[in-house]
Amino acid sequence: MKFKLTVIFSIIIFFCLSVPAARANNIIKIGSDAALEKNQTVNNIITINGQITVSGLVENNVIAIGGPVVLTGKSVVRGNVFCIGGIIARGSGSQVFGKVTEINSAGITKSLRSFFRGDTDDWSAILNILFLFFQIIIVIFAILLALILPRQLTRFKQTIQTNKLRSFFYGLLASLMITPLLILLVISIIGIYLIPTLCIAIAIIFLLGYIAVAALLGDFTLSKIWDSKNKSLVGQTILGLILLMILGWIPYVGWLIKAIIVTIGWGGMLYFLFSHRKRRA
Repeated sequence: MKFKLTVIFSIIIFFCLSVPAARANNIIKIGSDAALEKNQTVNNIITINGQITVSGLVENNVIAIGGPVVLTGKSVVRGNVFCIGGIIARGSGSQVFGKVTEINSAGITKSLRSFFRGDTDDWSAILNILFLFFQIIIVIFAILLALILPRQLTRFKQTIQTNKLRSFFYGLLASLMITPLLILLVISIIGIYLIPTLCIAIAIIFLLGYIAVAALLGDFTLSKIWDSKNKSLVGQTILGLILLMILGWIPYVGWLIKAIIVTIGWGGMLYFLFSHRKRRA
């Protein structure tokens, strides 16, 4: 139940972002069904607690949360079909050029059984489940950070905003130094005991940078939609996390754009720590 509420809350925010994009010929439904008739074409179809029926052409993705997806024999989906909490029914002539992912209680149980038996067919489903699990953990951590330590998160965000280029080079340099540093610690006797501490420190700094740059991205996006200064830090952060996840779905260049943004966030946190230490000294 908590998982479904988290997903629904995130998609609602994404829906608010997508309102100006209605001209882009998307179908977005909350609490009702969506149907694409034969000879009709849209970019994306997204529903929450509703059924999707496709008989036409979808240029990008079909996403259903808490409802089934029906692909008739005349349907063509050039992107991915993603369904959480429902089933995907396909006609014999349906065409999907991307991945078809179905996550529900029966699918999870089947995938786990196949995984423990050593079957490799359902390993991709296991990876998708783990990906969603870690995304939920990050969202929960981000919400707690925005609620408990809003001033610190705002300072992280402002540091990245005013030092974007410097943050990128800090992140790039640190990423290139991680492997040589780990090798150096491995070949040294004392350094072996420092590896777990170093890995934990890197993970925490990376996560804080990821959340901070997500908050900055969400703030920038909301500023373009609503001309309001009283924007919620929690809303900014969650929206930014969703946007970063969506960036990874963009073919060819999505991963590169996301990598650059994440590098800026990771480097921004390192720059904040070094500059803060210099000010204290």
